[in-house]
Amino acid sequence: GALGVRRQVFFVSLGGFDTHDKQNSSHAKLMAQLAHGLAWLDTSLGAMGARSEVTAFTASDFGRTFTSNGDGTDHGWGAHQFVLGGAVRGGDLYGRFPVLGAKNANDNNFDASPNQLQNGALLPEVAVDQLGATLAKWFGVADGALNTVFPNLGAFATRDLGFMA
Repeated sequence: GALGVRRQVFFVSLGGFDTHDKQNSSHAKLMAQLAHGLAWLDTSLGAMGARSEVTAFTASDFGRTFTSNGDGTDHGWGAHQFVLGGAVRGGDLYGRFPVLGAKNANDNNFDASPNQLQNGALLPEVAVDQLGATLAKWFGVADGALNTVFPNLGAFATRDLGFMA
């Protein structure tokens, strides 16, 4: 009201995604927890008639590689994020699925893939800045202020990914 703020922000954290070991079982459990929490949120918002007023999204500081370290994977760059809510233009994928290639056994490179670096780390195609700028516009940040909030945004041709109505 008095501050001119139209939206509030709430954070929820779910740790344990640093799955160097037992990745097959631990990742499945974590994704089930995430799915349960998001389904509960959606059901609750629907009951209150507030789906169009809330946007939920995931954020992570790192991805995982596609190569095994024996019982899990190592730190990577590229990751997928979920964005959901009544104001989200859902059902689309923003960016492209990476091209996965077999490792060149001689030098640990992935010559058959333009998206994989050494050790199978994925090179992201969509930047966190683009995701954040798209959400920030929904929050009411003026287009002219986006470069201040996201200083690297100017490096990308697409500032707004278009997933918010």
